[in-house]
Amino acid sequence: MIKNSKGTIFTIVLVMSLLMILIAVSASNMLMQDVHMVKHLKRATQAQYIAEAGISAALATLVQLGFTAKDTPGNFPQTDLGEGTYDVTVTQSGGRVLLSSVGTVSGTSRTVAVEVKDDTPTSLYYMMSSGSDLTLRALLFGWADINGNMHANGKMRLQTLFLGWIDINTCGSTCCDGSISACDTITTTGNVNYAGSKIEGAAAVTFPNFDYTFYKDLAIASGDYHGGDVTFTDETLSPANGIVYVEGMARFRGVCHINGGIVADRIWVMGELHQHKSGNRNVMISRTMDIRIFHRLETEEALIYSGRDFRVFNVGSAVNVTGILIAARYLRMWDALTYITYNHKLIYPDGLIIGSGGVPIESVSWNR
Repeated sequence: MIKNSKGTIFTIVLVMSLLMILIAVSASNMLMQDVHMVKHLKRATQAQYIAEAGISAALATLVQLGFTAKDTPGNFPQTDLGEGTYDVTVTQSGGRVLLSSVGTVSGTSRTVAVEVKDDTPTSLYYMMSSGSDLTLRALLFGWADINGNMHANGKMRLQTLFLGWIDINTCGSTCCDGSISACDTITTTGNVNYAGSKIEGAAAVTFPNFDYTFYKDLAIASGDYHGGDVTFTDETLSPANGIVYVEGMARFRGVCHINGGIVADRIWVMGELHQHKSGNRNVMISRTMDIRIFHRLETEEALIYSGRDFRVFNVGSAVNVTGILIAARYLRMWDALTYITYNHKLIYPDGLIIGSGGVPIESVSWNR
């Protein structure tokens, strides 16, 4: 009887031990699965955030280099970030552009995609552009070194005489290859060289709009507002809010400097005007009338926009521009007895009205 009891107890203990072992193993397996699932979820979340960071970096690249940067895969290299990497690819179909970013962390990947479109006024992609005819002449040893594309919504005439020279090349960014284009015809005479293509019958470029109330309020607040015509003579203008605003004509005589930008109805440079980059309001705008250069204009970085014509008049006059030069109607320049340089740089100054909230790239749809 005692022996039977001992055998029964042993069997019960053995069975309970086996059950406990099974329970422990099961619990351990469940715990391991939970740990693995938590790690996977953590990596998936990290990969998602890294993929979204890749999209943000790609959008910043398009803003900085221009929308045409999408055509160069090298602008979107695989990049390390935190514990993982992101890799952005660009897909184009039927005029639609899709950015896809794959974020990867320890073998776990997530993909984020966004369809984007360009809201940049197309004239900003050119060194020079005009709403009607564009005429550039280099005469009497005049040399025009243009780094950026040129466009006319009307006719374009490029002419050199008496050892003059016009050389058109890339600006170093993907938006420029040294091409010349016009909606009508292009006439080149003399020593005119261009690195890109000559395109007649091209599509018209679009022009920027500006928030003049924004500029005016800035100038009023800083004491740089002028209610009528004004002449600056041998002055250095350093507007605290970056903008000098003139209700009327702004004339510059002698040697003048401006740190930032100026907005007026009409701008005449009778002497020398040297613009220096300051902040992000580097503009030279005539709202409704001409910008006329009678002697010398130099910009360190600026978007120059004439609401009507941009003209350079006198022999020996010089225009050295880094930025963008736009005339809403005619752009007519004479470069004689001077060596000048035009360097295109894509810039988006404050007060430029584009896209949603001033951002030139619009996100059409997201897929997270």
